[in-house]
Amino acid sequence: MLARLASNDSGEPFIQLIVMAVFGTVCAVIAHGRGRSAVGWFFFGFFAPCIALIVLLVLPDMKKEAEARERQERTNRRLAESLAKDRQVADARHAVAERRLAAHDEVLQVDTRTHANAPPAALPPPLPGEQTWYYASGSERVGPVSTDELRRLLAQRTLTRESLVWKQGMAAWQPLASVPELAGEVA
Repeated sequence: MLARLASNDSGEPFIQLIVMAVFGTVCAVIAHGRGRSAVGWFFFGFFAPCIALIVLLVLPDMKKEAEARERQERTNRRLAESLAKDRQVADARHAVAERRLAAHDEVLQVDTRTHANAPPAALPPPLPGEQTWYYASGSERVGPVSTDELRRLLAQRTLTRESLVWKQGMAAWQPLASVPELAGEVA
């Protein structure tokens, strides 16, 4: 652009300089209105008049974006405050309901906090139960009987080392002497 200005001998260089200054000024004014650097856009508009103006008009308006961002932050802040307030109200209502249920439980002398439909993780594990055994008497199955009952029958000689016994978890009937937990009693 400057080389063209130097090559012209007439008054055109002055006109071109004015046009470049006008484009630079227009770009600076538009840029300032859109939240961008007026000085930088003046020089860009001065040296590349049409290109700078097109680029400037295509770029998003930074002031509008900042206003939209600020509006969104205000809305988010307002929603967060509303959510916190709602959570406080819900917690207060829950506490009142808990106190009322505890008072009812106390009057009725029951504990409704442990409900039958409560999830298994909320309840303690069941107590280990007494193992129940079955034993064969001839071709008949007898039982269920406890481990202590089996020991008593063995001591009375109602059962022998070869008597067949079974409990849940065993694959098949086994002689009493081959069951590890009762083998000591047989000897």
